[in-house]
Formats: sequence, C-alpha cells, structure tokens
Amino acid sequence: MQPGDTAALFFAGHGVAISGVNYLVPSDVPAVTEGAEARVRGASLAEPDLIAELQARSVRVALLVIDACRDNPFPRAAGRSIGNTRGLADAKPARGIFTLYSAGIGQTALDRLGGNDAAHNSVFTRIFADQLRRPDLHLGDLAVEVRERVAELALKATDERGLPAPHEQTPAYYDQTLGGRIYLAGQLSGGRVEQPATKLANVAPESERAVRPSRPGAPGETCVRNGHETYCVSSMRKPQFGNSYGVQNLFAGSTGDAWVEGRDGNGVGEWITIEFDAMRLVKSINVRNGYQKSNDIFQKNNRVRQLRAVFSQGETQTYTLRDSLGSEMLTLSKPIRAYWVKFIIDDVWAGNKYTDTALTKLVVGSERAP
Repeated sequence: MQPGDTAALFFAGHGVAISGVNYLVPSDVPAVTEGAEARVRGASLAEPDLIAELQARSVRVALLVIDACRDNPFPRAAGRSIGNTRGLADAKPARGIFTLYSAGIGQTALDRLGGNDAAHNSVFTRIFADQLRRPDLHLGDLAVEVRERVAELALKATDERGLPAPHEQTPAYYDQTLGGRIYLAGQLSGGRVEQPATKLANVAPESERAVRPSRPGAPGETCVRNGHETYCVSSMRKPQFGNSYGVQNLFAGSTGDAWVEGRDGNGVGEWITIEFDAMRLVKSINVRNGYQKSNDIFQKNNRVRQLRAVFSQGETQTYTLRDSLGSEMLTLSKPIRAYWVKFIIDDVWAGNKYTDTALTKLVVGSERAP
C-alpha cells in the first residue's frame, strides 16, 4: 500500500464494544469469563487502530466496511456481559475514512432471513456485494441504497418455524472523505463505463466551485454523509445507557432517537448545517422538535424554541417552533437557492429536568437547481 492509494478493508464476523471502543473479534478467540475484557482487547482488532494504520500510510481515501454489529459473542446467562450485549458503539468519524456498518448503533445484524435461508452471506453482505458492482453509483449513494434495501429485507425475516419475525436493521455510514465523489465501479457515459474505479469525480465544475460559499464549520464538529447531503453538528452528547445522540438521528432511524447537543449550558448557539453536493432549490424544512422517544422524555429535555436558518446565498429565515410532539413543516415564501443551510438555535423551551437541547428530526426538502 502506497501513499495516495485508495484502500478498502472488509470485515465480517463478531464485534464487541468495550468502554466505548469497537473491537473486531477473530473466530479463534476462546470464550472468556467475567472480568476478562483485557484478554478480549488483546486478542481482537480495535477499530481505531485499523483506522490509524490506514491514515499512517497516507492513503488518499479508505473504505472500511464492517459487517460485525451482531450479538455479543461472550454473553452470560446472568449478570454483566463482556462489553455491550447488542451491537457496536458509536464510533467517532475519522478524517479521510468512509465507514459503512451493517447495522445502526446498538442494533444487531441478521445472518439469515429465516430457517430456510440457505445463502452463504449475511443479509447485509449479500446486498452490499450486489450494489458494489453497479457503475455510476458513488459511495454515498451506494451506502443509501444498501441501507434502504437491508432495512426493507430485514423486516421480512421469519423465525425457525417460518412465522414473521420482523427485525430492525438500518446500516449506518460515516463519510469523512474530501475531494469529491468516489466511484468504485466507474461512471457510465453513453452506456459504457469510462472512469476507473478509484478516480475521484469533482463535486462541481471549476466555475461553480469558484463562487460557492464555504460551509461554516468549527473545530470539534461531526459530519455524516446522507446521499447528496452532508449533515454537520457543532456538538453532540456522548452515548449512554444504550442510547446514541449522534447527527445521523436527524435524518435516519426511528422517531425514538434524537440528536442532542453536547455543550455545557442550554444549547443556545449550537448549530446544524446541511450541505448539498451542488446548488439546490430548498422548498421545505421538516422538524420534529425535542426528544420524542416519549412524552416524559420530551418534557424532561430542552426543546428548540427559535431556530434561525441561514442560507449560503445570504437569505435568513427565523422560525418559532411548536412545543409539542409530532412533526412541523416550516414554510418558505418561495424556493431558495442554496449550497448549504445552517440552522442555529437562538432560544429554547426549558426541560423540567435536563438542560440538554434535542431535535428528533431535521429534514430539508429540495431539488437540484436548474
């Protein structure tokens, strides 16, 4: 492996999270007893170590695919297990790395769809391998296609008796690559694949990039790719009690998950940006305010009261959000052309127990600008 190469690493097997670090467990690691976390760590591959090795080799971009969000291989009938009992932990995105997980945070991944499923690969891997061959599909879109197809297929799972046993499995991905879109199977042109698999395609023509305003960012921000969009947040609360409060909750997952800011104070001044691959016409903004896991949790945490939307071309809209469960559509007087939108929390509805401010969903409806 040489500096500037495009690298890919695929792992299928068991994974376990210990003290917030994901470990990939080789098949020959023997069963361990309570208190033997150190033994598991010593015999397994830590995800941060793999990423550090790739970064140390100065690869241009690295694709890390982990089909390992499965049941803890070291459970106990009673008492505490070695690490998490379900799924892997929330990993911190690493610069230059595109990571695709077979399931969401805290979820388990299906090996089979039922007792009569004779496929050799897991549900995730069979979908991933099929989509990987598609030309004209960049990594971001590849991840979205895999996520949607796996989630749909998992809901059709059955038990050993053939009875319906729908399973929630939503593959997650983190995109910290720079330099444009990455096409592993090339791009189509006139029905022919012309672009090498590892070549980077420009996000926009030079003339467009010259006038494109830079997205406002800050040290410590976290960004996640979602199709043609990149979501970034100024901060987020660390996972606890099996719950994750990351940026991906703003566009994916169930309404029982939420993004929760992670700064001291009441959340005023914290922000979310949604950046597009190219100029878009923003037509709608849909919000689910607060932490809508339940009415009790909704009331305990802060909710956004005043949300300011700053568009890349200079327009600004300020909204006062409802303090209630459910979704709310924020209206625009007309479609707004933008490369990105920054949402700033200017005021909050105070929670009755915690000062953390939460948003369950924030989705922008847009179409590519002519």
